[in-house]
Amino acid sequence: MTEIKLPDTTNWGEPDWGIRVPVRDGGGIDFRDCFVGQAGQVPDEAPAHLGLAQRGSVVDPNTPPFEFPVNKKAVVWADNIADLVEQAKLGQWNAATDIPWDKLHPLPADLEQAVCQICTFMIQNEYLALYLPAKLLTRVDPRFTEVVLFLASQVEDEARHVEVFTKRALANGGGLQYVSAATEWSLKSLLTQEDFTSASFLLHILGEGTFMELLKFLEEVAPDPVTAQIFKMTRQDEGRHVGYGVSHIAYHLKHDPALVVQLTQAAEARAAFLRQAAGASPFVQQALAVLAGGGSAPEQIAHGRERVKELYKEMHATRVKRLIQVGFQHGMAERISNLHGGAVPNFM
Repeated sequence: MTEIKLPDTTNWGEPDWGIRVPVRDGGGIDFRDCFVGQAGQVPDEAPAHLGLAQRGSVVDPNTPPFEFPVNKKAVVWADNIADLVEQAKLGQWNAATDIPWDKLHPLPADLEQAVCQICTFMIQNEYLALYLPAKLLTRVDPRFTEVVLFLASQVEDEARHVEVFTKRALANGGGLQYVSAATEWSLKSLLTQEDFTSASFLLHILGEGTFMELLKFLEEVAPDPVTAQIFKMTRQDEGRHVGYGVSHIAYHLKHDPALVVQLTQAAEARAAFLRQAAGASPFVQQALAVLAGGGSAPEQIAHGRERVKELYKEMHATRVKRLIQVGFQHGMAERISNLHGGAVPNFM
């Protein structure tokens, strides 16, 4: 048998040997324990010549440069990123079998139509929250493995949300409802973002952060337990995405305080873009008022609108708190939140 001749690796560097990642209780291996040896050395800037090799590999010097656009640790990293990757795996659920669809019972027509209208709106937003991370993750250098894996889990989460809201709209005697150009303009202004940090800030902090408050509200006013469970499980997923955004932006601001100017400009630019739209979707506003008021009678609509006004106040307060958490001063946090909530009173 002819011996396989290996290349001369004298100038390649030496691979690790003898690495043993501990097995946790229950028999699993956790990504949080994999920061060992050369695999645990996360570079501040990823060299272009390492290509698609895993961090810690010894790479042939003749490997072609890949030159991923996002190659700096400060731009993508979060101190808890390995925790978020593990949480994302544990938090997966099945939109076909983990929702008790057989317990969904007929609703009054006005309430069912409101649910279906909200689901239609949700699907638009979930497509955006799927496509934008999918676009961003292909730009991230593989040296930041954990970030790539987390963004991939976010894409999977959002795909499941598209599925579950589509099924809910079709499952109970209603159907998909109206799509407003205002919502489409709002989402387009996010999807066209090219800078990783600005896109993450607008999506994870302002967009999905606000969306979490909406989902919590919808869970509270849902007209049946099955629909409430859908909103609850979706919100739990969104919490991980917001968790990444908060940790990531805080990490980046810590390493580059001047980033405040860029992020403020991103919020201002999007606000200016949204002012060109025709305002918030009246279909969504009506649906929220119906659900919050428990029906479509005039007195119910009036009560529902008051509850929606309180929702907007809560959204603003939570945005301000989250912006301060990542490193903004209170006055700037108030200003950015007002920009986001005032341009078009929408949710993304």
